[in-house]
Amino acid sequence: MGSDESETQQAIGRGRVVIHVSCSTHQGSAGFANLAVRKLNDSIELDPHVTGSCVIKLNESGAYVLRDALTAWLG
Repeated sequence: MGSDESETQQAIGRGRVVIHVSCSTHQGSAGFANLAVRKLNDSIELDPHVTGSCVIKLNESGAYVLRDALTAWLG
């Protein structure tokens, strides 16, 4: 396991991961935006731009649907 993978696993264990993404609205390059993802009790919180201005919360069943979709799309 590489250093990046180890850091990711540690972040997952702490319950919060920041993913470098691009924002199609603001047309920035990859890494221009960040997506904070964290586990809060029985839900998953997605915080685009890590500002708290637009937070998306998935309940457990919604998180499972997202997981299944990503697994199907990414293999």
